Order: sequence, then C-alpha cells, then structure tokens
Amino acid sequence: MGCGGNMVGVIGAGTLFALSTIASTSAEVLDGGGLRRKRLADSSPVQAVEPPATSRQLSKSAMDEELASRFFLPASTGRQTSRTDERGVETKEEQDPLEIDMRTLMEHMNFDTSMSIMTPQPTPFPTERPTLKPTEISNAPSFSAAPTVTDCENPGTCENRLRDQIFQVSVRVGTVDALDDPTSPQSLASEWILEECDSDPPIDPCTETQIILNEQRYALAVMYFSLGGDNWNYGAIGSGEGEWMSPLNYCEWGPTIQTQDGGSYEMLECDEFGNVLNLNMQSNNMEGTIPPEIGVLVYLTSYISFFNAQTGPIPTSLGLILPLQTFDVESNNMDGELFKPEFHGLQEIVNFRASLNNFRGTIPTEIGQWTKLQNLWFAQNFITGTLPTEIGNCVDMGECVPPSGYNRAASHSHALRKLQINCFSLTDFMITVYSSK
Repeated sequence: MGCGGNMVGVIGAGTLFALSTIASTSAEVLDGGGLRRKRLADSSPVQAVEPPATSRQLSKSAMDEELASRFFLPASTGRQTSRTDERGVETKEEQDPLEIDMRTLMEHMNFDTSMSIMTPQPTPFPTERPTLKPTEISNAPSFSAAPTVTDCENPGTCENRLRDQIFQVSVRVGTVDALDDPTSPQSLASEWILEECDSDPPIDPCTETQIILNEQRYALAVMYFSLGGDNWNYGAIGSGEGEWMSPLNYCEWGPTIQTQDGGSYEMLECDEFGNVLNLNMQSNNMEGTIPPEIGVLVYLTSYISFFNAQTGPIPTSLGLILPLQTFDVESNNMDGELFKPEFHGLQEIVNFRASLNNFRGTIPTEIGQWTKLQNLWFAQNFITGTLPTEIGNCVDMGECVPPSGYNRAASHSHALRKLQINCFSLTDFMITVYSSK
C-alpha cells in the first residue's frame, strides 16, 4: 500500500479503537480471519444515507452510536444500499462490510470540531519540532552555569566565584582531592579566603586582574598552613608587623628582617602589579612540605628557605615557574627525585642549591638546557651516576676537577671554569658540585 494508504489505515485503526471504547457494545467473533470486532447490542441493518441536517445537535453518545452502526456493522448483518435504474426500478445491494469508506468516516468524525476522543495513553510520537525556549514560570529561581561580572552584585556570588577559582587552581597543580579533606592546608586556606567576602572592603572576585592576585593570595595561604606558619620566627599570625594572613594586601605580609652582619632582606616582595617576585624564608622554623600551590606563583624569581625542617619532595609544579632564577632549599629534610623532568624547562635558573637533604636520582643530560646556571649545589644527598657532558653548556660554571676515582666524563668540558667537586663525605658516585664564584 502506498504512503496515502498507510496514513488512512493508521487513522482508521485509531478511530475504530476510540469508537469501540466509547460505545456500549458486546464482543462477537466474526468469520473470515478470526478478527474480533465490536458491534452494538441492537445491530439491525441500516441504510447508507447522508447524515441528517440536525446531526450537529445530536448528543455525543447518539453520534457515536450512529457512526458505529453506519460504518462498523459486522458481516452477519450486512449493509444494503438502494439504487434506482433508468426505468425507475429500485434495487437493493449488499455491501461488503470490510470495505469501509475511510474518507467519509473521517469527514463525519470531523463534522463537529467540539467532538473529542481521549486516547487511553499518551501519543507515542514526539512533537515534530521542539520548543525553542522553555515556558516561563513565574517566581522560579534562575541559575547560571558560570558566574559573570554582573553577578557580583548578588548575594553569595563572591563565595561561589572564589570557590570556582580555587577549584581551577587545584586542577592546575593537582590538589583537587585535598579540597575534600577539611584538615588539609588547601581546605584551611579556602575557608580563610572565603571569609574575606565579608571583610571591609570585601575581596574582589570579579575583576580579571584581581582574579590573578586572588590566586596568589590563596597560594600563600596554603603555604602558611602547609609549612606550620603559626610557629614561624617571622610572619606568624600575631607576631606584629608583617604577619601573614592579615586582611592587608599580601604584598605587605612578611617583615623586613635584619641580619647579624648589619644587612637586611624582605621576607616577601612583589612587583608593581602585585605579583609575588621573591620569597626569602631562611631560618624561619618552617616544618612540613612545600605545597604544589607554589606553582601558582608564576612570577616568582627566587625561593629561599634554607636552614629549616621542610620535608617531602620538591613539587613538580615548580616547573610552572618559568622566570625562576634561584631555588635554595639547603639544610632541610627533603627527599625524592632532585632533577625531575618537569624542571628541565627552567632555563632562567642561575642558582640551584639543594645540599644536605635526602634527594636521590641522577644528573640528567637535560641539565645542559640550564645555560645560565652558575651554582649547582647538592652535597650530601644520594645523587649517583656521572656528570653528563651536556653540563659543558653551562658556560658560567668554571672547570671541572673530579675527585680521585670519579668518572671524568665531564673533564673535557674546557668551557667550565672554577668548577670544583667537593670530596668530603663521599662514597663512590655520591658527589657535590658547587661554584666558587
């Protein structure tokens, strides 16, 4: 059957079903195919005539009964039509009850638009075209997948935006899981910085330039909690001038520290834009691990924290700080791999000092990429192997003079000057390299 025939067949079946459920009927099994059809209790033959002019005024049940009797009588009763020939002789013909005039049926079904037939279940086919926008519901709350600058006037937006920024920071440095631990330095720092939404003036979570500074403020707070800030010699909360975690601009954290020889240094220094440039926390009674959030301080040029009790490895996120020139963690209790692959790109390094720790590993050939290196100190660690010849690219380090019995793989690097290898407390391939410049 063609497309048109299929359409009529589907509509006819639905109409038959609807009519059979509305009319008061009794079931009867018919011959020819075993089909079960419905018939009215009183099913006398009905002449096929046009509907009366007053059919619009028929009740719904009367209309259903009339339609059913005219179009769905079973074969046992038959349905007769009258026809008069040219001589005026009237003849009656039996009509095949299965030959239902569907077009006429549909016309009668649509005769009165007020007539409706309820289907026993929802239509299984979706709407041909989806609604372009949802129906507006009054008094319904609105939600935003990502906050915008205009949201900053709304209550709660500050905390939501700060949480999102902290999460993004944690993704970058790999500490997302730590946010689920309420005792972690990350959670403590997060709780602290969220309270600044209620400070006077409140923290600004919306301005693009301020977002970068908020990330650095958060990173410094994580360092405070991770390195036992309450016990620091300088910068601890309640220590007076230069204490960390104050509501002040973090560039004012950390005091000016006087040295025994009459000199001084700043514990924390920023550039004119508020980016952290230098951290000098030497001899500051720091205990704990350097957190991965140090990698958020992407403008840092110097990190000095020798003579402390830092533990654990150097975080791989240190490799994100491309301007880094000085990294000095001598005389701590740190361990792990010293020359991680993530550090190979730190091509601005001038001073890399890690003596008197528990670092392990070998000196990679990629150290030749540190062409600005002047001081390479890693005495009394567990570094093994040989000096790669690529260290000859470090032209500012001087001449290599290895100890007796040590592999002289780098001795031909004539560009090295004043490079000495310290021989104290050494075993076969445990070495110390430092510059005497």
